[in-house]
Amino acid sequence: RHGRNELAAEAPVPGWRRFAAQFQDVLVVLLLVATAISTAIWYLERDAALPYEAIAILAVVLLNATMGYVQEARAAAAVAALRALSAAEATVVRDGERRRVPAAELVPGDVILVEEGDTIPADARVAESTALQTAEAALTGESLPVSKDARTVADPDAALGDRHDMLFSGTAATYGHGRAVVTATGMQTEMGRIAGMLRATRDETTPLQRELDRTGRMLGAAVVAIAAVMIATIVVVER
Repeated sequence: RHGRNELAAEAPVPGWRRFAAQFQDVLVVLLLVATAISTAIWYLERDAALPYEAIAILAVVLLNATMGYVQEARAAAAVAALRALSAAEATVVRDGERRRVPAAELVPGDVILVEEGDTIPADARVAESTALQTAEAALTGESLPVSKDARTVADPDAALGDRHDMLFSGTAATYGHGRAVVTATGMQTEMGRIAGMLRATRDETTPLQRELDRTGRMLGAAVVAIAAVMIATIVVVER
């Protein structure tokens, strides 16, 4: 009913496809056309050892595409980094027996045992604590370990850093040991909520990008108009 205790992953987009997507901008297409025309003129006239103008334009286009590709790759790596924080196994008490199970098989209601050095496998409510402390920097940014105990936090809107009665998936136990009851797994955890926000973020164009796109369209229309006038002039002159 609750699914596996894993962060959802989107199908990976091949690197070549992400790189090719950088060449869809109108201005970039115009620059590529200019590169081809400059190369063709150099090939016909051979007035220099190399087509320096074409090489310069192509270098600018490739640099722009590389920067865009790197930025997208960093965004995709953010979710992968969150998945890497997940624990591989967890210690649970089932049918009165202590056992190790894959963390992906945890479900709400499971009783987990946490000891120093363990990665917390799911969000859980602390039931017993013996000097238990966890490092929550990956989730809250808190640099110091946080003490955990079974005293109930009365405020339902308390910040994550103030919820001393909760353990959070992806954090680590740094001291002591304790017992807790799983309350959320997978994408329902606080770490899963962050991963969901990252996946739901839409790429928005900046004002500069919008202006460049508008300029590219204007240049494209101007080039087509000039070419049409030149062709019409040549036809009239030849007649």
